[in-house]
Amino acid sequence: MESSVSVIIPVYNVKPYLARCIESVLHQSFEDFELILVDDGSEDGSSEICDEYADRWEKITVIHQTNMGAGLARNRGLEAAGGRYIVFCDSDDYLGPDLLKNLYEAVTRNAADCAVAGCTMVYSDQTTCAFPGVEKEELFLSKKDVEKLLLGSVSSPPCHPLDCVYGQSVWARMYRRQLLMDHDVRFVSERECISEDIIFNVDFLRYAHRAVVIADVSYHYECGRAGSLSKGYRNDWLEKEIRLYEVLEKRFGEIFTGNEYILYLYRFLIMRIAYDITQEVLYHDHVDRRHPMRKSVRRMLANDRLQEVLRAYPWGKLPFLRVILAGTMRFQLTELLIFLIRIQQCIMKSSQNI
Repeated sequence: MESSVSVIIPVYNVKPYLARCIESVLHQSFEDFELILVDDGSEDGSSEICDEYADRWEKITVIHQTNMGAGLARNRGLEAAGGRYIVFCDSDDYLGPDLLKNLYEAVTRNAADCAVAGCTMVYSDQTTCAFPGVEKEELFLSKKDVEKLLLGSVSSPPCHPLDCVYGQSVWARMYRRQLLMDHDVRFVSERECISEDIIFNVDFLRYAHRAVVIADVSYHYECGRAGSLSKGYRNDWLEKEIRLYEVLEKRFGEIFTGNEYILYLYRFLIMRIAYDITQEVLYHDHVDRRHPMRKSVRRMLANDRLQEVLRAYPWGKLPFLRVILAGTMRFQLTELLIFLIRIQQCIMKSSQNI
């Protein structure tokens, strides 16, 4: 019998978090779902945990495969899914008990192709912060309206306080499976294009006609996972970001008749590279003091495409702190930028300890 919702979770070496994630899905107030766990070649005992749960719960299906990355693991889950709607969850995160119910009621009540929720960021000291969150339900009732959601799922206009209006991830969203199937919407490999979530959302929303954003932030995103900085560092950040920018530029050119997307795209590149520079500084300060951080930062700031965007973008309209950040990037003030990043990290750390 077809389930209303298929929940797909890619699993890779997350043993300390996995049971919490699975339990949070199994104990949803909404019960008409199937749970598909795609073990992506785990080597830490996560595979066995998946099998143990599948033995105890009929609604759980486990798929084992060699390691291919989260995007392709989700694709494997999509092939096995039978629900009318699809929800993705990361295996180190967890759901509030009413998230599926709230998403399902919103998407069905509004005959929508997609329902979008916010999330709660959970830091290493267990402090939390809701993001981005909306105060009340927002409806997108035409294809033109949905294009606003598409852009807001990538970036934001200059004056917006956040760098992305509705969040860029696929989790905390509910997608109509038939639309995915009809248009063959699938994840690209993150080994081919970083941030496959963003590409997936663009590819889905370009075909959607109705969508809804709800005031629910009960998806809990574990952003303080131990060892994430050292494990997540990569030395090809810049090249990957430029590649992603070019992919989005091509897709937007196909979707939009005008250039209303251009400032969203520009802010996207500026803030993505700003984030990468922050990671370079943190990696040097907390993991490897021998890391040639300043050389890497200078190389990023000197990138022709970034400087071209900074010259064209009205960064003076950004929120105050973003103006300072973009200004130091535009004029390649490497030492000042590194200093500001370190100050910002100290402020964030102090605020989390209050």
